Amino acid sequence: MPTFVDMFAGAGGFSEGFLQAEESSRHFDFLLASDINSTCEVTHRMRYNHQLGLNTEFLTKDISDPDFVEALLAKIESTFGSVEVDVLTGGPPCQSFSLAGERRKNDKKDDLFSYYLKVIEALRPKYFVMENVAGILTKDNGKVKDRILREIKNIVDYDALDRFVKAVESSRVSALIDKKEEKEEFDLSLRVLKIWIEQNSLSTQRRTDYLRVLPLFKLPTINQRQKKFAFESLVSYKNEIYNPLLERLCSELSGALVEVYRNNKDTSEDDRNVIRQALSLVSHQTDITNIRERVKREINVSQLKRSKYKEHFDRITDHLDMAEIVSVADKQCDFLIATASNEKVASTVRRIKLALEILFEGAYETIQRVLRIVENTGSNVVYFQSAADKVALYHINSPIQLLASDYGVPQNRIRVVFIGCRNDQQMITAIPATVTNGEKVTIAEAIGDLNYIAVGGHPLDYDDNYFSKFKRTKAGSIRRTVDGVPEKNATGQECHTYAEWSRIGRLNPYRFPSVNQCLPTYTPANSLDEVVSRPTSDAVLQNHESSNHNKDVQDRYALIRKYGDYHKAKASEPDNPLMDTKKRNYTVIDPAGQSSTITTMPDDFIHYAANRSLTVREMARLQSFDDSFVFQGKRATGGDKRKSETPQFTQVGNAVPPLMARAIATEILRKIK
Repeated sequence: MPTFVDMFAGAGGFSEGFLQAEESSRHFDFLLASDINSTCEVTHRMRYNHQLGLNTEFLTKDISDPDFVEALLAKIESTFGSVEVDVLTGGPPCQSFSLAGERRKNDKKDDLFSYYLKVIEALRPKYFVMENVAGILTKDNGKVKDRILREIKNIVDYDALDRFVKAVESSRVSALIDKKEEKEEFDLSLRVLKIWIEQNSLSTQRRTDYLRVLPLFKLPTINQRQKKFAFESLVSYKNEIYNPLLERLCSELSGALVEVYRNNKDTSEDDRNVIRQALSLVSHQTDITNIRERVKREINVSQLKRSKYKEHFDRITDHLDMAEIVSVADKQCDFLIATASNEKVASTVRRIKLALEILFEGAYETIQRVLRIVENTGSNVVYFQSAADKVALYHINSPIQLLASDYGVPQNRIRVVFIGCRNDQQMITAIPATVTNGEKVTIAEAIGDLNYIAVGGHPLDYDDNYFSKFKRTKAGSIRRTVDGVPEKNATGQECHTYAEWSRIGRLNPYRFPSVNQCLPTYTPANSLDEVVSRPTSDAVLQNHESSNHNKDVQDRYALIRKYGDYHKAKASEPDNPLMDTKKRNYTVIDPAGQSSTITTMPDDFIHYAANRSLTVREMARLQSFDDSFVFQGKRATGGDKRKSETPQFTQVGNAVPPLMARAIATEILRKIK
């Protein structure tokens, strides 16, 4: 069966949906999930290891750590052996791609997309799914989306790249190039492609060496001080790569610059040395990049976010950015070209400028350069194009916009997914809806059977009398298939109400028999280490605890419910002291419709039939989580603790709706080879 790994897993929305998916007697095996938050690991372990009895692993680690990929590979291999990861899922933030407006430099979320790409490059899954907010499509007039697509195209199959370069070199194309400038561009392009092939070979060998030595750290003869020293040395070894081909190219370019300016007084030596220094920095780019990453980590470790020191450290990382280094060199090249006294000097500097451009444009763009020059010679470009098409490891047309309510989720949550399809797999360009517009699941269907809870209440079981009354209502009587399709369209499929599906569970009971044998278990532990010392409780119903609102809060909720929302209530009763509150974002949910996007704030939503906010379980129902799925840790938290803790409301609000994930997984199962 195909396997999957879930990155930025959070509570496990992707994981849950992928485990629910089945198609033509095929399903997914869950290997590993990863997240930086330890509370998410507790939720994962309690659900998948304790409750479902799976051998699934969890890696609690920052994806930006210099050894993250190696730790991930080691964990998979130590548990499952040599196994292929077929699908990778995750939702890395893309804030750092903002090309205009304010940006939080060197935030921990600064460039998590780039780190996600590194995981893709290492695992080479058949498909990867990258989820993000809908705004990513229009951010900076679509430039962010275009960059993401471009970066995906630059994930390279280096074996195919090597074959492409050899095919071009073995042909007679080079001899057919008439223009000197094109010949120079052609030769430089092939040379740079060879540099990246060499870089990949060196990186792969370093990673192999690292993984081979890693088990030695488990020897009892090594103490903690020795282990720390050895580990740091090993990480440095892995990341500090000397590329002789890159060094040679930069040295040649620097030497050519010195030669053409011999006895030349057109510009100062300092002006020319800017280019030479840039070439030296480029030749040691892995070292420069590693230094920059260490500075970024120090910013976060030392919590310099609002410190006066922050801008100083930001300037360091700005100047150490290779794109910035090349940008300075590029402008200096333009200056030297403009002041050149002869064509020999100008052409040499133009060659340096071109080389720097090619070095930092990505393999996909460089290949397009080569193909364009080949086409200009009149050669049969189709042959080379066929070889080039195999270089891009993943194919992707465009991102897919999804509306959660189209997949049986009672929530109008809009998300965008980028689905990368490995070049030996079928393309996925759409995720078919399972529910039509007129047949969508309503809020009342989803949570109407839980309305018996009072303010401050915390039931641990269902109210059967209330449930029997609920089933006699319109909302409580609509029977659907597991993915939300109404019964009239579900010939031969098992049907229950949405509330019943939530209680029964959407996992296949034959694959997961323990889901009905093991009561849902809750612990307030915020980390795996705490689990042994914190109490646990088994109950039929978990996470259904109402906030103990005081009378003023209840009265404020009643007033907002009366007028429909806060702003109407405020406008109608401007002098009412109940409306004198800093919080403005109150939404009274409509039982006959779908909710807006579920957030991480528990008091953003007011219940349609009671003067209270929603419980974690009710919000989980609106996300399409089964009741057997228990969110662990604290129920809620506030203030600065939000930075370090991941309470239940945050886990729910940040999750991918399982039924939407199920639809994605089902489509992949239909296509995967």
